[in-house]
Amino acid sequence: MPARAVRWAALLLAAAVLGTCSDDDGGESASSTSTSTTTSTTTTIEATGAGCGTPVPEVDDQRLAHGSLESSGGTREYIVYVPDSYDPDTPAPMAYVFHGAGSNKEQQLAYSDFTPYADADGALLVLPDALGEPRPQWSPFGEAFAGVEGVNDIEFFDDLLAEVEASWCIDPERVLVSGMSSGGFMSAAVACTNADQVTAAGPVTATMWAEPVCGEAGPVPYVYFHGTADPVVPYEGGSNSGGPVLETSQRWADQNGCTGEPVDERIGTEVVHRHWEGCEASTDLYTVEEGGHTWPGANQSRLGYTTQDIDASAIIWETFQASWPDAD
Repeated sequence: MPARAVRWAALLLAAAVLGTCSDDDGGESASSTSTSTTTSTTTTIEATGAGCGTPVPEVDDQRLAHGSLESSGGTREYIVYVPDSYDPDTPAPMAYVFHGAGSNKEQQLAYSDFTPYADADGALLVLPDALGEPRPQWSPFGEAFAGVEGVNDIEFFDDLLAEVEASWCIDPERVLVSGMSSGGFMSAAVACTNADQVTAAGPVTATMWAEPVCGEAGPVPYVYFHGTADPVVPYEGGSNSGGPVLETSQRWADQNGCTGEPVDERIGTEVVHRHWEGCEASTDLYTVEEGGHTWPGANQSRLGYTTQDIDASAIIWETFQASWPDAD
C-alpha cells in the first residue's frame, strides 16, 4: 500500500477515535494588542533550497503575496506575508498559520499578529484558506471530524509546503505551525503527520492527539493555550473537542519524551503555566482561568474573556525560536 494511503487510513481511524467536532469560531477579525518587544535571532545558512535565488513574487501594499494551487477540494488560495527583511538568497524561517472555522486567512493574519516577529527575523508567514460553505473549516481527517466532504487537508498541506519551498528561499529546519480553534486542530494534526517537517507547534483553543496518527511521530516542541470557560471547545473535553486539555497535553508530553512530572507556575492572576521537564522537545500548556474561546493577548472577546496576562503570539514565537538548530 502506498505511504500516503497508509497515512490516510490512519487518519480515518484517528477520526473515529476522536469523535465529532464542529467549531463555531466566527470571523476573528480583531488584531492583536500585543506590546511585547521582539528579539531578532540571526543565523547563517547555506542557500541550497529549490526556491533560493528566485525573484520575490509581487507583493501588495500590505507586504502580501497572493497564491493559489490545485489540491484536495479544488483551487486552494493562500497568502504569504513577506517582511522587508526577506532576502531571496538567505533561507528564511517559515510559519504556517491556520484560521478558525468561519474565518479566513486575512482575518487570522490580523488576529494572531505574528507580523512583528516575522519582521524581526526575516520570516515568511503562510496563511491558507480552508474550504466549506457557508463556514470554511479544516479537514485534516476528511469529513469524519467536522471536515468537508471530499477534502483532505493533510494532502493540501503537503502540496502547499512543496509549492512554498519551490517559490521561496526557506529553511526546512525552522518551520512553525499554529492556528486558532479549527486551525489549532489542523496545526496539531500537521505536527503529528508531518513531524519530520515541523520544528514547533503552537495551537490555540483546540488541539488533538491520537495514537493512530501521533504514535509514531517524532518529538515536536509544543505549546498550547486554552481557557477553562471556553464555550466552543470545552476545556474538560466532549463531542466538540479533541479530548480533555490536561489529558491531551500529557499525551503530547509523553510523545515528546518528557520523563519528569509537570510543574505549574502562576502568571499574573489568570494564567497557570504548566511545563514538563526532562523532555526531548519542550512541552507547555497555558491554562487561562475563566478564559473564553479566544487568542490570549488579542483584542477580541466575542466568544468569552480574553486575558492580557500573557501574549500567545509572543510565547509561540519564543518557542519557535528556541527550536532553531543554532538556539542556545
